[in-house]
Amino acid sequence: MKDATEKTLENLVNQIAHDVRNHAFTMGLQAEMGLRRAGNTPEIKAHFEAVLRQVDALKHYLEQLLLFGRPIRLTLTSVDLLALLREQVQRLQFGWDPNAPPFDVKVESEGQLRRGSWDPRALSHALLAVLDNAVRSAAPPPPVSATVRGTNGGAEVEVRDAGPGIPPDLLARLTAPMAVRRAGGAGLGLAIARKMVEAHGGRLELTSGAAGTTARIVLPWEAAVAPAASES
Repeated sequence: MKDATEKTLENLVNQIAHDVRNHAFTMGLQAEMGLRRAGNTPEIKAHFEAVLRQVDALKHYLEQLLLFGRPIRLTLTSVDLLALLREQVQRLQFGWDPNAPPFDVKVESEGQLRRGSWDPRALSHALLAVLDNAVRSAAPPPPVSATVRGTNGGAEVEVRDAGPGIPPDLLARLTAPMAVRRAGGAGLGLAIARKMVEAHGGRLELTSGAAGTTARIVLPWEAAVAPAASES
């Protein structure tokens, strides 16, 4: 079960996110209206486009807050984990800043893979978080490998980057909420990933050496959803 401090923090960020979300929605509508009315005026169009980018960033920030604060209600279905991983790589590439150095993720598979009984939406958030953490581990983005592995007991997704190693004291705190925050981020990515994976009866493991860090998601073939999973 969560300790009292973490549970209080979840409730707080959930309330803040709900309060701010309506304002972000209104800002986005007003910016879109202004962009349509800007016509062929480059400076005004550039201004409203910048506002829309900031609103999109705010929406992503709020989504993370809500994912962290809400109880998890899994909807299990048959999932191809390798295909889901590739979708999240594409999603990360689609949302990447076109002015930033590009990144490369090599996707591979090992062992006997089969479809598992999981919640694809919850696992998408977990996969995207570990991928995002890997490609942002250094500037420019280091090479990243992502391997889906089938085992007798379940499936694993191993995401390894070639960035600088992480000190043990920091590594132990990376899945805690707001332990590390990057510019424009809520500091909840890996905390959300851990929450989504543990709700399936799995675990998120982080290891790091002098160079490179590995995030390993371990899942049973069929999610072990306990009645209290949403609150633990």
